[in-house]
Amino acid sequence: MCRYPRVAAPDRSSLAALPDLPVDAAPRSDPDPAQVDSSPTAQLEPRLGLVRDVADEIRWTFTRRLGWIAQIALNLAIGVPAVVVTTWDHHTDDVRVSGFATSLAGWVLASALNCNQLGFDADRAAASFRSGDTAWRVLLLKNLSILVVLAPPILVTSAVLRLTVSHPPDSIPVAMVRDLAVIAVWLGFGSLLSVLLPFRPLGVRGRWTHPTTWARFAVCLAAPYAVYYLLAHYWHVPEVALADLVFHHRDRSNLWGYTGFMVTWGLLTWGLGLALSELYYRLRPAGLERDLDRHR
Repeated sequence: MCRYPRVAAPDRSSLAALPDLPVDAAPRSDPDPAQVDSSPTAQLEPRLGLVRDVADEIRWTFTRRLGWIAQIALNLAIGVPAVVVTTWDHHTDDVRVSGFATSLAGWVLASALNCNQLGFDADRAAASFRSGDTAWRVLLLKNLSILVVLAPPILVTSAVLRLTVSHPPDSIPVAMVRDLAVIAVWLGFGSLLSVLLPFRPLGVRGRWTHPTTWARFAVCLAAPYAVYYLLAHYWHVPEVALADLVFHHRDRSNLWGYTGFMVTWGLLTWGLGLALSELYYRLRPAGLERDLDRHR
């Protein structure tokens, strides 16, 4: 019979002399940078203070949201001839300078680009909400991004028209301030609609694979234009009535007085939109996060 050689048991004292080994001594690989960058937490605003957070949101817009900027440029390109048609003066065979730039701003802002600010950046917005961020802060940062992208071409258009078409030229500073006031009004409308009716831009193929999303998608697209035609034109009635009590807005000596009312009304509307957006999110936080889901 074959016998195996007997092996002596190890001495306990020799085992005690061995160095302690880590429980998990397996080598660990570094995380994939692509996976880190694509995680929701990597898309959060840095919370470095308002000024630096605004700068980060603008950086994010110009580096990761180029498609959104391209759509704004496309809307501007389509809006110029459309507004020319609606503001053409047959008596002078020229465009009506007054209100041209504000109409162009309204053309762009009365769309999903402004009224679906959360949906167009749904991953970053949803990650911010999950981390405990407030709706008004998320929307304010996106509002300021819209202002940075849209205000320069609107103001340049307003100035060029007053220099080339208006004779004598109208007050360019007054016109620019009024254009900004109208943009502020639409930022308030857009902020509220962005929490009430957000949607992800799935594309045609994505919509076909999820046919139940078409009805809500149509409502979300139509809502801004309903606001534009049914509400926006009447929203300024209290402002004009109040201004007429103090200044006659057709008196050119009171241009800055009436402009001050426009700016105040625009800022109040903007603030009201952000406040109502925050209130809606506090009342329905889970509902807003569900609305930002990819298949809705």
